[in-house]
Amino acid sequence: MKISKTGFINLIRCDRFAALEEINRNKEDSIVTFSENLDDLMTTENINKRNLLLEEIKAQEDEPTNSDVMQPYYNEVEYLTARAVKHYFDGELIYDANTFKQARYNAEVEGYQFYCFLDGLLHADDGVKVFETKATTTRKFLDMEVKKEPIFIRDSDGILKLKRDLGYDVDKAYDKKEASFFDRYSEVGRYVYDLAFQRFVMERSKGFDKTKNNRYYLAILSSEYVFDGKYDEYGKAVYPIEIIDFIDFTEITERYMPIIENDAKIVTKRLNTMNANPTLLGKHCQVKKNRECKYKDICFKALPDNVSLLNYIDNHCGFKAADKKHETYDLLNAGKVHMLDIPRDWLNRENNQIQYDVVKYKEPYYNKEKMIAGINEIKYPIYHLDFESFPCPLPRFKGEKAYSQSLFQFSIHVEREPGVCDKEKDHYSFLAKDHSDVREELIKEMLNVIKPDGGTILVYNISFEKTRIRELGNLYPQYAARLEDISNRLFDLIYIVRTNGPLYRSLGYSDRDSRNINYYHENLGGSYSIKKVLPLFTNLSYASLNIANGEEAYVAYANFPKLDEETFKQTYDDLVEYCQQDTWAMVEVLNGLRKKVGLL
Repeated sequence: MKISKTGFINLIRCDRFAALEEINRNKEDSIVTFSENLDDLMTTENINKRNLLLEEIKAQEDEPTNSDVMQPYYNEVEYLTARAVKHYFDGELIYDANTFKQARYNAEVEGYQFYCFLDGLLHADDGVKVFETKATTTRKFLDMEVKKEPIFIRDSDGILKLKRDLGYDVDKAYDKKEASFFDRYSEVGRYVYDLAFQRFVMERSKGFDKTKNNRYYLAILSSEYVFDGKYDEYGKAVYPIEIIDFIDFTEITERYMPIIENDAKIVTKRLNTMNANPTLLGKHCQVKKNRECKYKDICFKALPDNVSLLNYIDNHCGFKAADKKHETYDLLNAGKVHMLDIPRDWLNRENNQIQYDVVKYKEPYYNKEKMIAGINEIKYPIYHLDFESFPCPLPRFKGEKAYSQSLFQFSIHVEREPGVCDKEKDHYSFLAKDHSDVREELIKEMLNVIKPDGGTILVYNISFEKTRIRELGNLYPQYAARLEDISNRLFDLIYIVRTNGPLYRSLGYSDRDSRNINYYHENLGGSYSIKKVLPLFTNLSYASLNIANGEEAYVAYANFPKLDEETFKQTYDDLVEYCQQDTWAMVEVLNGLRKKVGLL
């Protein structure tokens, strides 16, 4: 039986994953091959349970994926890593874009074969150097600080190393920060765990020499690199060596070895027992994370929609009973799955008390005074604005960084006075027709619509729009004054629906009242996303649209060059309709809010 790195990372989640994967072994995305006899999984009396699980697995819908769109960029990052390795290090490099042509290592653990492919393996005189390429950036690592000092320092070769490894004195605060590398579910730990698994397999492989000066690196995109806009004769972006950063995790992965060895024993035990019965929930489920368990819906089926403990705002902070704190997952595993399953006096956050009362008494909550105060801050004409962007791993245009949100579309609805706005006649839009740099054209079109008249520019998620507009102002200083004016006039609709502390404190509300939510309905389920809010104020829906969310939008845009003329026209129209729906949704929600508080 062979287990890959991905398989290992999933199998270590919990006792149940291996058996669910065996039940689901015929699906294309199965990552581990097990026995051919499904009945070996459980005792005879549990075969019916197994069949029910199989039905649940088959019933799950595949989530939208952007893998086809992003994979070419990920491949390019691996190529850029190989080029940087050759530049900085001496030796013979084994690298290939085809995974199955990369260097491979195998290790046997209690009768099971664990294996890994290496993105880059450099053979040098003093040992090997392993490079694990990740299409992430250095930001999350460089932002790790103790007393405002980074815990990473570049050595004389420009390689990022931990202070401890360079001989610096460290304290308990440093140790606490470094401990996050040993949490495989943390933002940084998951990358280091992957690299540590590879080291584990290599060191247990036949013929591998552990006595040499072997080094283990993460190769990731520099968050500091800014693209200078240079292209080759074929129009392809030309990136310098500096776009790739290396982080030396040799010492950390060495400390990881007993952890991985213990995890390997746990994995083999799970493979031997194959127990598909329910198990404890926890952060290993990685709910709403990039690596969310694909069987989450099965394990979480006991949780009611919209009214589970996970729907409490800030539930990750836990709940307090007298002097004892209860963690959310501990409560779930104890059978307290509904919001009302815990006493109200355990809710030390007033917003949770509001949620509790709404669910218990089946009556929405309004703070009409605050909502009216927020609405009164809006000035006419209102420009309802929404952008669509492509989060490209590699910068495409001058001035961009890795994962810059590269704008390709906007939608604007202009509302001249309260409730007076036509979905079609008062709508203005811009959409790129190809992958050329249209940022200046987008600015001009936007400035033609949004006048310097003091009217409010209404958005939903102000940080995104504000950041994009300021980026445009920095890139195109000739429009900086107008763009700064737009930035200063932005107002987030969520301030009225949810709240915003600084806004309401500026309007004279106390800190307590400013923090408390303005509105809550049971169907929100603790979320104030536009798609959750919209059905509460209008019959408008995204269900009938060919493009129904932001990911589908940028995937459609990314595929423009591959489309024939007829498909391109349909996709183009679908994108315009989707973005129009986003701004019209804001018009509808604002009108709905006005009606709720008696302003319309």
